[in-house]
Parts: sequence; structure tokens; C-alpha cells
Amino acid sequence: MMELFRLDFFLNAFLTSCILAALFGMLSFFVVMRKMSFLGAGVAHTAFGGVALGVLTGLNPFLTSFAFCILAAVLIGKLVRHGRVSYDMGIGIFFSFSMALGAIFLSFREGYAFDLSSYLFGNILAVTRTDVIIALAVLALFAPFIFIFVHRILFMTMDDEVATVSGVRTGLLDTVLLVFLAGIIVISIKIVGIILVSALVVLPAGFGLLVSRNYRTVILAGILFTAAVMIGGLFLSYLLDTPAGATMVAAGTLLYFASLLSFRKALPGR
Repeated sequence: MMELFRLDFFLNAFLTSCILAALFGMLSFFVVMRKMSFLGAGVAHTAFGGVALGVLTGLNPFLTSFAFCILAAVLIGKLVRHGRVSYDMGIGIFFSFSMALGAIFLSFREGYAFDLSSYLFGNILAVTRTDVIIALAVLALFAPFIFIFVHRILFMTMDDEVATVSGVRTGLLDTVLLVFLAGIIVISIKIVGIILVSALVVLPAGFGLLVSRNYRTVILAGILFTAAVMIGGLFLSYLLDTPAGATMVAAGTLLYFASLLSFRKALPGR
């Protein structure tokens, strides 16, 4: 098994998985507590339009999908905050619009050989050392942001209006959180894929909330859960010869439900 680490693509995927475990473990708690779980799925699928735009223009699909996801996340957040639409409505609109744009963009490149499945379901062979560095840079920005603003984010989550009156810049915090959400999702697309990544937005917090109601413990449990799922799924995919992203998500889902049943048996009154 150790010989796998001599393969550059596997080492890159392993390092990226470790970093993403920390990112999703921290992010998931705030996404779930702010009832933005569906937004993660919407932003992930919005990346399809960005990938297709990159294919059409010859630009790096990572950069175009990143721009698409940030734009969608921020616009949805602004529209919801100003009472124009609900989260569900905004996500539904942008989700469909981006997928439609993606189909239109790809139709303009008829006959172009493009491995769309690697973006939809992930492909660890596509993970490069540059992706590792980008993921590490995002972690270096996101971890201090959470550490510094965690109490303000929690205050905003519990009562947005009171937090605003109390001087918390809720609009700015919300926007920054949405930008990080978009960035982390785009980084993970190469490993997990557009279709499957939304599971990693909600599963860590779901598992953490089974363990505790203390936010520190929930976040730590979420990080450990995601690390086990992503790293374990990576090795399991090699042994079973299955797609890495799909194996990670399937393993994570099964582990979550097994934990749910175990905790309910242990604490029937919970």
C-alpha cells in the first residue's frame, strides 16, 4: 500500500484530501447551522456552467468555474438578504440557469473531445501539485477567518437582526462565508466531482451534531469524520478499483447512517 505514495497523482490526491477534510469539517457546521445546505448543492452544480465556459473559451475551467460559483453564491446571498427571493427559489433559478448555460456553451464546441465525467464525478488523476498548493492557501485563509469571527458568525446565525443592531457586519460576514463556500467546493471538484460534492458540505456537521452540541466538538468531529471518509475512500477506491469520489461519498453516507443508528441505540432518549 505504501508504494502508492510513490505515485505523484496519488500523493497529490492524498494531500488534497487531508486539506479538504479540514476545510469541509469547519465549513459544514456553519453551512448547516445557517440552513444553507441546499445552497452547497446549488453552488456545486453552478460550476458546470463555469467548466463549460472554460471549454468554450479555452480558459482554465478551474478559474471559470470558480468565478461562476462565487458570482452565484454572492448573488443568491444578496437577493436573500434583501428579501427579494428565498434561498430555495434563488438556488433553483441559478442551478437551472447555470446548467442550461453549460449545455449551450458545450453545444458551441461540437466535436470537441472533452472528458465531462471527470468534472461531474471527479478524477484523482487530474489532481496536481498546484491544486494542493491552492487548497493549502485556502485553508491558510479560512482557518484564521473562522478562529477570529466564529462568535460573530454564531451570533449572526442565532439572530441576524439582533446581531446587525449590535454592530456585527452581518452582510460582509455572510458574503465572505459564501465566497469560501464557493472556493472550497471548486477545489474539491477534481476529487469528488460536481454531482457528489454537496454531500461533503452537510455530512461532517451531520456527524458532529450526533456527537455533541458544543460547536468546538462538532467541528472537530466533522474534521475527523471527513478525514476518515476521504482518506479511507481514497484507499478503498484503489482496492475495489472504483471511482474515488463516488467511493468517498458512499462510504461517508453509510458511515453517517451507521453512526446515527448507533447513537440512537446508545442514547434512546436523545
